[in-house]
Amino acid sequence: MKKIVIIGGGIAGLAAAYHIHEETSKSTPVACTLLESSEKFGGKISTMRFDGFIVERGPDSFISQKPQAIELCKKLGLEDRLTSTSPDHPNTYVCLKNKLVTMPDGLSLMIPTKFMPFIFSPLFSWLGKIRMGMDLFIPKKKNNDDESLASFVRRRMGKEALEKMAEPMLAGIYASDPELMSINSTFPMFVQTEQKYRSLILGMLARKRQQMIHQAKVPKGKQPFSLFMTLKNGLDEMVETLVKKATNITFRAGTKVMDLSRAEEGWRLTLDDKSFINADAVILATPAKISAYLIEKTSSKVASLLNRIRYVSTATVSIAYEKEGFPHSLDGFGFVVPKKERKRILACTWTSSKFPERVPEKHVMLRCFVGGAMREELAELDEDAIATMVREELLDIMGIDCEPVFLKVFKYKKSNVQYQVGHASLIKSIREELQSFPGLFVTGSAYTGIGIPDCIRDGMNAAKEAIEFLANKTNT
Repeated sequence: MKKIVIIGGGIAGLAAAYHIHEETSKSTPVACTLLESSEKFGGKISTMRFDGFIVERGPDSFISQKPQAIELCKKLGLEDRLTSTSPDHPNTYVCLKNKLVTMPDGLSLMIPTKFMPFIFSPLFSWLGKIRMGMDLFIPKKKNNDDESLASFVRRRMGKEALEKMAEPMLAGIYASDPELMSINSTFPMFVQTEQKYRSLILGMLARKRQQMIHQAKVPKGKQPFSLFMTLKNGLDEMVETLVKKATNITFRAGTKVMDLSRAEEGWRLTLDDKSFINADAVILATPAKISAYLIEKTSSKVASLLNRIRYVSTATVSIAYEKEGFPHSLDGFGFVVPKKERKRILACTWTSSKFPERVPEKHVMLRCFVGGAMREELAELDEDAIATMVREELLDIMGIDCEPVFLKVFKYKKSNVQYQVGHASLIKSIREELQSFPGLFVTGSAYTGIGIPDCIRDGMNAAKEAIEFLANKTNT
């Protein structure tokens, strides 16, 4: 029986394992082992549950417009565990001059799709509004060369749209510097919209009409998914259920791979207990820097390319308060902070408004984000310093001066990948070089998307490639 070893138990590695489990159930003769160096599977997906609170260390939800996460939940029997964001508090705010200003209704990411709310919004100056409206007349770009998010937004919508929306919202998703991040690799839908419709506004309006037609066809009583979805008991439900149900896979936590080398037939893995595993195919579902370390002896060129993928440090702070006497109504999902405001947090999610079931009655919970490409040093402070800093910022911005029920800091040192201009070409070069090393595959957030659905898609694609490789090897 042919053997596949997956190194790394984050969601990409788990998705690869589950696909192999499904194929093995269909009588494909493959044995698969997944090795995870830590004691827990899931990577950044990690849920804490205590005293009625559900606290996410990493991501708290996934986007529904990319179907892979929802499809995996359905396969795992978790469809009835899926939950949407609360419809009661849909507002999102921008921090401007220490005030929280509501984003206008009809704003799709950064594209206005409703005229009157945009015109009367205090978020933008009149000059800024006129400049954004010029998108209706600006010709489309003549080539498909990659450019930075900042360059793209300035060209289409102007400087104010970049500073007040694209930088805190879109670059904030990647914790990136908009002057460096690749528009083609992070928000290709904007590039595609420009090429198809010439104008982003016209393109978003056309997309909105298509969505309304689609929603009109949805049977009455069947609620559509919200933009952001999660699981009732936290995202760990997906991880725990997958490991439990993928019975054709051998899962080994607390097992570190120290060396990877080519063997006469396939690959040889040296583990931290000095034991060995031989495999016909290996899927590296580890961060690029770890994959580079493991592949260095096999190909210094691939390792060099992998090491060009940059990572930055971030931190999240979850903080809960008693509702009685709390000084803010939390009438929204939270706020983002433009760089020009010179604050020390990037954004704040009002968790108890976004996902009310994650917080017990008589309490509220917030989640703040720190660090990223432009303020990385703040995420590398010690936990006490980060906690003090966040409380000072919340007092300054929201007037919160009460004592928290709890405050938890989660640090991620050099673990947020950056998709810089030219990223797609870099990944293409890596995959082309890997063709010289049959049976070796890479997957994860470093390549074609950082979100949970992206990682699931990429992991399953790596599994398909590995199975196809073994099938071809058997036939020859």
